[in-house]
Amino acid sequence: MRENKRNLEPVFWSLFGAGGALGAICAPALILSLMLLTGLGLTQQDGLFYRFMGSAFGRFFLFVFVSMTAWSGLHRITHTLHDLKIHAISVQGLCYGVAASLTALSLIFLLAG
Repeated sequence: MRENKRNLEPVFWSLFGAGGALGAICAPALILSLMLLTGLGLTQQDGLFYRFMGSAFGRFFLFVFVSMTAWSGLHRITHTLHDLKIHAISVQGLCYGVAASLTALSLIFLLAG
């Protein structure tokens, strides 16, 4: 009888896919809007950008954006290192640990405001 091993790989792949899609869709719009807002002088403390990022929705958006793109990028780094025949468990733990740390830091930012 074959023993079923539980694997967390589908969880990491789903975070990778969601983060990649979110980064591909939102990052260009976020960068362009920040460039336009800065060019128009709307990024001062009383500007539109700070009001948005000071709101609950803005902080939640930033939390989701940072955490998902971190998981996506670090999962890609993990698999790139695997393709380069670097199979150390510590590398995988380090990559996912950094992603978890960035998620925790962005959660702290979300709750601090």
